[in-house]
Amino acid sequence: MKKITGLLVVGLVGMSAVGACGQAIDLPTGKQIVGLVPGNPQRLNTLPISMAVSPDGRYVVTVNAGYGTFESKYMQSLAVLDTMTGAVADFPDGRTIVEAKQTLYSGLAFSGDGRHVYASMGSTTDPLGDGGKKVGNGVVVYGFSEGKIVPERMIKIPLQQLAPGRKTKLVGGVDGDMGVPFPAAIAVVRGASGGEKVLVADNLSDDVLLIDATTGMIEKRFDLAENDAVPSTYPVALAVSKDGARGFVALWNASEVVELDLKKNAVGRKLPLLKPTGATVAGTHPCALEITADGKTMYVALANRDAVAAVDLGAGQFSVKGYFDTRLPGQSYFGAEPSALALSPDGSRLYAANAMTDAIAVIDTRKLTAKAATKGMIEPIGFVPTEWMPMSMAFTGGKLYVATGKGKGTGPNNFGQRVTDSTPAKLKKNFTYIATLLYGSLAVLDAAALESDLPHGTAVVLESNRMKSAEEKIHFADGSQDHIKHVIYIIKENRTYDQVFGDLKQNGKRVGNGDDSLTMFGADITPNQHAMALQFGVMDNFYDSAEVSGGGHVWSNAAIGSDYLEKAWQQNYRGGQRSYDFEGMVAEGYPIQQKIPDVNEPTSGYLWGNLASHGKTLYHFGEYISSTFCSDKNAMTAVNSQEGAMPGETKVCVPKEIKPGEAIPEVWGGGVNKWPWAIPLLARNVATKPELVGHYAEEQADFNLKVPDQIRAEVFLRHLKGWVADKQAGKDTMPNFVMLRFPNDHTAGTTPGSPTPKSSVADNDLAIGRAVDAISHSPYWDDTAFFILEDDAQNGADHVDAHRSLALVVSKYSPRAVDGGAFVDSRFYTTVSMVRTMEMVLGLPPMNNNDAFSSAMESMFTGPGDQAPFTANYMNRDNGLIYTANAKTAPGAKESSKMDFRHADRADAQKLNVILWQDAMGDKPVPAQLKERRKKAKKDDDDD
Repeated sequence: MKKITGLLVVGLVGMSAVGACGQAIDLPTGKQIVGLVPGNPQRLNTLPISMAVSPDGRYVVTVNAGYGTFESKYMQSLAVLDTMTGAVADFPDGRTIVEAKQTLYSGLAFSGDGRHVYASMGSTTDPLGDGGKKVGNGVVVYGFSEGKIVPERMIKIPLQQLAPGRKTKLVGGVDGDMGVPFPAAIAVVRGASGGEKVLVADNLSDDVLLIDATTGMIEKRFDLAENDAVPSTYPVALAVSKDGARGFVALWNASEVVELDLKKNAVGRKLPLLKPTGATVAGTHPCALEITADGKTMYVALANRDAVAAVDLGAGQFSVKGYFDTRLPGQSYFGAEPSALALSPDGSRLYAANAMTDAIAVIDTRKLTAKAATKGMIEPIGFVPTEWMPMSMAFTGGKLYVATGKGKGTGPNNFGQRVTDSTPAKLKKNFTYIATLLYGSLAVLDAAALESDLPHGTAVVLESNRMKSAEEKIHFADGSQDHIKHVIYIIKENRTYDQVFGDLKQNGKRVGNGDDSLTMFGADITPNQHAMALQFGVMDNFYDSAEVSGGGHVWSNAAIGSDYLEKAWQQNYRGGQRSYDFEGMVAEGYPIQQKIPDVNEPTSGYLWGNLASHGKTLYHFGEYISSTFCSDKNAMTAVNSQEGAMPGETKVCVPKEIKPGEAIPEVWGGGVNKWPWAIPLLARNVATKPELVGHYAEEQADFNLKVPDQIRAEVFLRHLKGWVADKQAGKDTMPNFVMLRFPNDHTAGTTPGSPTPKSSVADNDLAIGRAVDAISHSPYWDDTAFFILEDDAQNGADHVDAHRSLALVVSKYSPRAVDGGAFVDSRFYTTVSMVRTMEMVLGLPPMNNNDAFSSAMESMFTGPGDQAPFTANYMNRDNGLIYTANAKTAPGAKESSKMDFRHADRADAQKLNVILWQDAMGDKPVPAQLKERRKKAKKDDDDD
């Protein structure tokens, strides 16, 4: 057993620490930025998703289509880099301020004469616009002169008539035959008469439009739908041959590139690119196209396959020549995700931006010969490190321009949101919202110097991806590696470390790196989690890998995100301009039922796939399970074989809810409703992933916050009772992996009649305490471990980093400090670390390159195996806190009542955060650090 003489096991540099010498920055993905990144990256507005070069090669433009930062007035923008001076200018678009009914997206192109820039603008909430601030869908036309951008006009794109039998749910959440276009890529086509046309990929109506750039007239709609559900193919990238005769479109979710005959205005040949055979299997995600100067070859980035396809276009051909592998040396698992491409003028060098490994793969295209193609994929000749998540690239003037989506990361957010004259009320709060701290960056790399430095760059990339790390294993005190047979994984919602554990103390002394001035739900609200941390171990340097729940539930179950995730969540969170396409539900539908791939699914899959393929049993309680409640408008629709209703209940849904004092169904624990609000009854559930069908609790509610977590705990405890009975009879029937979704620490704000924030968090805390109590007092205490985390940390302040959150690992083998104090592990951990540790204790291999090389929580199993059972603290049940509802006069009651707490993260996070502070802190003076206003950064300051 490792001897621990003080509170800390190991202390490492915090995530946000970086100095002038360029020491490593730990990222919440588990990766690092090592040293000074080449190309002198300059900071940009959020999410530079696409890049274009002016026809004369002097200017490089990015469209920054993310949440929006203070410097850009919380608007999206276009940034212009003057390649002669190196200066970057930002041009925010006032139509895209946070909460606007439209958003910029990935389309970006210069007009042929260089006097205009075209950019795509999409809207799902108001697709038609009103002629005023709501502009709907279309192509924004900007004037461009001497590096300056001025809005001029907009080419409107109406709703698109779908073919007979095709339906979309994006208008009002019900089946309709008018598709929402949501334009993505734009390509310029020179007309036969000299006029200019634009091809526009409509990402959500499964088509490409050919539009007269002057009149705005739609000349042709190329229908690319392949399923009755629209969207299903998601057209995302475009390229046009030099003669304007052929166009090409990448179908993001169909694993295909399609040829468009622009002379005959007809859809041409389809070319599958490593397309999987199963209808619902995650596709290869073709997402970027580059055609060589001679027009003979087109390269296609396959983000969900870690590959680039070379397509033969010569002499009318349309076939695959071969493939390039973009993975790192020694990388055998998925996890590069090439999301952008660039070509040298002579076509000998292809550059692929690996979003997940934070690197540019440099490829010698000459190595792809007919003979070499028969032997497999061609590997890169080296790699160049970037900042976090390269998203777009361009090559001009002997230089490679690389834009990253997340720059250096976020850092702490324990200061008031900086405001401008136009800042929306939702952003005026006592701490800074995580999404507004995500700065992009733009680096300029000399191609010749890059080439000569490839060996060093490759070594840095390997180090930043921790691929030189020693293999980690779980070693128990007795030398065994297999004490744990069962894992119970609890996923909660949205809290930072300081919000909950900032006040953590033992015998009056601070434990861990907390700031109690930021604590909103401390020991009096979360006594069980505080007690668990002190008994089983504190991890005060743990970071959620995602910024919001849309990504959090993916990362928490897959240890990786997808390229679609990173190009879609910010548009949804800033103004609802894409649907919540996460947790197995996309475009308001279920891909599993529509028989199409889930466009948000990484190809390496999820934990449950890893479990099932290696003979482990699993059972889910609410995670990746979509509930329909009796009060929902579609509660009476027919159910299919994979859906279930509450046993003993009819699907007619009478009654629709359990009023105060009425009986609670036995499957929900029985008794009567002691809560002062009506609890909605469950109509049915849908397992959104095939591995979960038949392996989930049909009676368990998903996210609805009016269902107390005590009921969710009761459902679990009822199942546990049966497993314990079997165990006592000599048969182990508890699944190897049990997933519990306890979401109520998200809170429902201060909605009148709904639980108060403190009530919700206390309810959540007690549910966790009861689950741990029950296992620890059962025969399963010998071979079960709990892993508990928040899916993200978006709804609070933290003095270390906006991603830092709370995490617990609880088992009989948890460590203790030798001095009798609390065991504190300050090593750097992330969501990926927790996933990898669960895999290790269950004897599973990693799913992808992230968890393969992640740090493991080894220290959490170094105890002698004599941890006492945990006894839950019922104080907040006994004092009535968990039964407390908001009054009509509660702070923010009016705003809360307008929010959607039926689904994860549908409520406005900005407004909710303000309400929670007011509710939790009352009249407590705002800490001085929260009142700070940061000085406006200099244009060349990239370390803010």
